[in-house]
Amino acid sequence: MDWNDLRYVLAVAEAGSALRAAERLGVNQTTVLRRIDALEAQLGTAFFERRRSGHSLTPAGRRAVEAAERMDAEVGALVSALAAERRNLAGLVRITTSESLANRLVTPSMRAFHERHPGIDVELITSDQRLDLARGDADVALRAGSRPEGAGIVARRLPDHHWTIYCSRKYAAQRGYPRTREEIGSHDIVGMDGRMATLPGYQWLASAAQDARIRFRSNSLINLVSNLKADLGLGALPCMLGDAEPDLMRCMEPPPELCSEMWLIVREEVKSQPHVRALADFLCDCIRAEAANGWRQLEPA
Repeated sequence: MDWNDLRYVLAVAEAGSALRAAERLGVNQTTVLRRIDALEAQLGTAFFERRRSGHSLTPAGRRAVEAAERMDAEVGALVSALAAERRNLAGLVRITTSESLANRLVTPSMRAFHERHPGIDVELITSDQRLDLARGDADVALRAGSRPEGAGIVARRLPDHHWTIYCSRKYAAQRGYPRTREEIGSHDIVGMDGRMATLPGYQWLASAAQDARIRFRSNSLINLVSNLKADLGLGALPCMLGDAEPDLMRCMEPPPELCSEMWLIVREEVKSQPHVRALADFLCDCIRAEAANGWRQLEPA
């Protein structure tokens, strides 16, 4: 049975008629009668004796109302308890991630998080260096790459994301764009430097364009986006970054080998603290929703 139908039984019992119950519930009278008729037919018993003066409960109806009252009280208690828990959640959570993931996934969700948990403060540490959570450098980390290892941490697997080759729409209009790996070598390449040059996406691009001219280099994915928008050539980007830029376009579908894992990591010592768990759960929900939506910057409710 649909437990929600008991709400209609309770409303009619309290109001004395289907019409007044409908007004209280904000639906029409036909809906109230239809839901009660369906429930009575399903359970094989009548809950009301219907008279000109209104609806009178049968013995089965009184039992149904008692059950509905208990359920209503339980739901009310749950809502109150959850509201109290949100009010009581307080404290500071330190989260670390790269600048690109911070700008794309963490920062856009923070307003909704603070509206839900006004007592929790968040300190965001953006760094391409991997801070040591087990040592206490941060409480939570959002990272792309292989499964994190080591003692003192707990990791949650998030949806994978893909990389591919991008250029600006203006560059494509002037120079064309490569549709296959073999065509990359005839184009200008925006290179990466430092640790960014070790990322699989750039390694794939560099391997495909060994003889291409490297016109510009950068050690930041955020700056790489700006370089591509400045029409400097081709670059490798995560699709969650490249697809969010209307001035950029994919040159080809993401190569299967450029699929990257994503992990949310929590310091084991603080994993059970309510304010830390609240942020970790919230970020996981937001990121999974965005991935299901094709990484189209879905706004959290």
